[in-house]
Amino acid sequence: MSGHSTSVRGVAASLGASALFGVVFYISGVVDAPSEFVFAWRILVTFGCYAILLLHPAARAAFASYWSALTSSRWKPVLLVVLALLVGLELWLFVWAPMHGHALSLSLGYLLLPIALVLAGRFALSTPVTRTQWLAVAIAGAAVTYAISLSPVVSWTTFAVCLGYPLYFVLRRRAGLDSPAAFGVEMAALIPLAILLIGLADTSETTPSGYAGVAAVAFTGAVAMAAYLAASALLPMPVFGLLAYAEPVLLVGVAVLLGERVESSDLVVYGLLVAALAILATDRYRAARRRTHPVALDPVGTAARGGDYVGREC
Repeated sequence: MSGHSTSVRGVAASLGASALFGVVFYISGVVDAPSEFVFAWRILVTFGCYAILLLHPAARAAFASYWSALTSSRWKPVLLVVLALLVGLELWLFVWAPMHGHALSLSLGYLLLPIALVLAGRFALSTPVTRTQWLAVAIAGAAVTYAISLSPVVSWTTFAVCLGYPLYFVLRRRAGLDSPAAFGVEMAALIPLAILLIGLADTSETTPSGYAGVAAVAFTGAVAMAAYLAASALLPMPVFGLLAYAEPVLLVGVAVLLGERVESSDLVVYGLLVAALAILATDRYRAARRRTHPVALDPVGTAARGGDYVGREC
């Protein structure tokens, strides 16, 4: 398979994943079923898809490595429960927010998330931050300051995303549980909660179309995750990282489709955040390109290493 064909398929997979996550966000906003019921079925279906992946030898090897790390200490299984609850909160919010008129505030959290990850990497993991990244952080800070000056109350859903995910990733990284198998195990840890929520959910007013919507959210979310993982394997990290910024912008559009109003003052905030993301994406693209293609600086060393590259933080 040619490199061009692989790149085209990778770009299609990445953009397709973002579009499918947007579909999940939209359906969650219109489905007539309890958010906890939808969330629970998404957990079960996602876990089922990860279980199927264990048929592949590479997936089993990744799981064995993760299990070894997880059982290396008594406190790590406890941390697994904490991590599962953190990521479970984010998945539930992705369903609950569009149902209850918080789609815009949640999308704002996702727009702020890349900036929050930069700060979390710098102060919690001692990751170097470039001047360009600091510029993006400053612009995002100006956007938040402007938003707070207009309304001192910022939705808790925004903070739950832009603070919750960095905490999740930092804890995983510090504990040595940052593995391709981690998310599947975390879904397994949430299965008892999912079964409990299904048993407690009041679905007496849920119509057949509502059940169809629940199934659509669960299976579309699983397909979106598969497309996202395929894109990560098919694309060079610079391109993969750059395309990942399409999703938070798309979520804003979905929020508008769901009927939430964007005030003129909000346009300033979102405009500044999009500018910050563009700067951050360009900086990451250039940095990753230098790591991926250092031929001009060290052609012999690059050939010996096989042109390896460093993956994304998240």
